[in-house]
Amino acid sequence: MIKSNKKGNNFTDNDNAVAGIVVSILIVGLVLSVIYVVQLVYIPNWMAEKEAEHIDEVADQFSLMKFAIDTQSLTEKDIPVSTSITLGSKELPFLSSNRAFGFLRIDTESCCLDVTNDSSTFTYALGCIKYSSKNAYFLDRSYSYEAGAIISSQSKGSIISVIPYFYADYDNVSELDITFKTVKLTPIGEKTSVSGFGTYPIQTQYYTHEDLIIPQVSMINITTLYPTAWRLFLNTTLKNNGLTYGLGNDYWFTTNSNGIILQFGGSITVDLSLYVTTIKAQIAPGWIE
Repeated sequence: MIKSNKKGNNFTDNDNAVAGIVVSILIVGLVLSVIYVVQLVYIPNWMAEKEAEHIDEVADQFSLMKFAIDTQSLTEKDIPVSTSITLGSKELPFLSSNRAFGFLRIDTESCCLDVTNDSSTFTYALGCIKYSSKNAYFLDRSYSYEAGAIISSQSKGSIISVIPYFYADYDNVSELDITFKTVKLTPIGEKTSVSGFGTYPIQTQYYTHEDLIIPQVSMINITTLYPTAWRLFLNTTLKNNGLTYGLGNDYWFTTNSNGIILQFGGSITVDLSLYVTTIKAQIAPGWIE
């Protein structure tokens, strides 16, 4: 009888050990399941929100940069002003996530303005400052400062988010006076682009300006990567001033791979007051004369 009791206790100990192992395996499986759900569902959502906040931050930074350039153009003081652009965002400090990167560059060729009247064509290579995101979770977006405007662009299209100084005054009969204050960007030094996820300053400085009155304008050609955004802005501005859109009417557009052409017709006479301010720009710390 005593031997039988000892064997029973051994079976009980074995059952308890097996039960402990099973419970441990279930706990480990539960923990792994929770981590898997967090990694698969919550981490992408958190990172997408983080990248969206960063995109909004870049939009604010571009607005501050435009404000600085507008102030320099207005005061005509050749004092360098620095504004910062944050290229990307870091990964989370826990679990597995990817960083968001960005690209920033000063491009002297992507934006150009040509104005044609009865006697000649006036050409200005304006250039642009462009940021492009390389997100891992959120929709990529780019911002471009060109011709005094800030253009926001993504895969579904582009729009001028901060308008330039483009003012139209129409007498509703035959006279149209347009005032266009724009900016020409001139890079300083060899460093015209940067990429990564850090924060980099863009230093700008007033250089010179040119004022020109061009009578009897027949065509304004804007070379740009965002013709749809410019067309929407120009069309809204001119329509709000009482002009009639359409081929053979007061104005119409021609869009091609290089940009957009605004043409005037009918019986109206268009005079353009053009103000071009040249701004020197440089990426990264320090200033090169």
